[in-house]
Amino acid sequence: HHGNLSSLQTHLSSNGFIVPSQLNALEFAMEILDQLPECGKPINPHSPPASPLHSSNDHAIEERSREKIRYKSSRLQEVLILSNRFWKIIYRTKQLLLTNTLEALVVGLVLGTIYINIGYGKKGIQKRLGLFAFTLTFLLSSTTETLPIFIKERPILLRETSSGVYRLSSYLIANTLVFLPYLLVISIIYSVSVYFLVWLCATWQAFGYFVLVIWVIVLMANSFVLFLSSVAPTFIAGTSLVNLLLAGFFLFSGYFIGKESLPKYWVFMHYLSMYKYALDAMLINEYSCLVTRCLVWYEKNKSCMLTGHDVLKKRGLQEGQRWNNVYVLIGFFVFYRVLCLLA
Repeated sequence: HHGNLSSLQTHLSSNGFIVPSQLNALEFAMEILDQLPECGKPINPHSPPASPLHSSNDHAIEERSREKIRYKSSRLQEVLILSNRFWKIIYRTKQLLLTNTLEALVVGLVLGTIYINIGYGKKGIQKRLGLFAFTLTFLLSSTTETLPIFIKERPILLRETSSGVYRLSSYLIANTLVFLPYLLVISIIYSVSVYFLVWLCATWQAFGYFVLVIWVIVLMANSFVLFLSSVAPTFIAGTSLVNLLLAGFFLFSGYFIGKESLPKYWVFMHYLSMYKYALDAMLINEYSCLVTRCLVWYEKNKSCMLTGHDVLKKRGLQEGQRWNNVYVLIGFFVFYRVLCLLA
């Protein structure tokens, strides 16, 4: 509609709408926007009526031009604006921001003091495996806190993308760009608080790799939750789905039961488990530092029974697989974002 408020009220009346006394015509028009008939050409009360031929031609031209300029912003502008909005959402959700930071710090310190100076020997081997398994459980389960945010945003996302405000791919790119540094900070806080207290492999290279693995794990978990939020009808259903799938992945990770002991028809779940690759990456990083170190001695003749290399070999791991597991985790991160896009 092109014109003033009084002509807008006339236009609404002609379409069968009565403006309530407590609203002006513009406010009322914004409320019933979806109910108004869509016209090929804007209505101007001062313009002469067009002939049917011109009207149909104008309508066709309008439809074609609308297809061409459906997205009024470039992809870069969309990503920048949406990234700014994501930062605002994170900043305004101070409770979640504070919870994630404190959780990473407190859980890291508690684990660090429990497993402090973890040592070697059979107990040290068992403690390392338990530490890494609990770390994965904590990191993957804590990401469910972002589920209500994603589910709450979903109707807004569907409304804005379907009306051509921005591309869905721009939304996912912006989401990724914002959560990359945010989750990196959370990963560093957790890693610093637990790594040096437990006194894991004492090289900066091993520590950097540990931080990288933690970072990729939380990014992968973030993608996983983002995908489930796109298919779960409610927060309760989404939470149940996340918990069920994470429990299944943990069960088939190789921590409770090895691949060799699984029935053949369940072996595929071992390779689909996110936990498996993350756990393997942590074990390889730790025992690569202890390849030649004797962890268990034979008491009678003081000969070595078990080295770090033997621990890896028993789990079917090799030092050369260090980066393969990281690549698979990154693959899961991309895979779940693509599934979210398709959903």
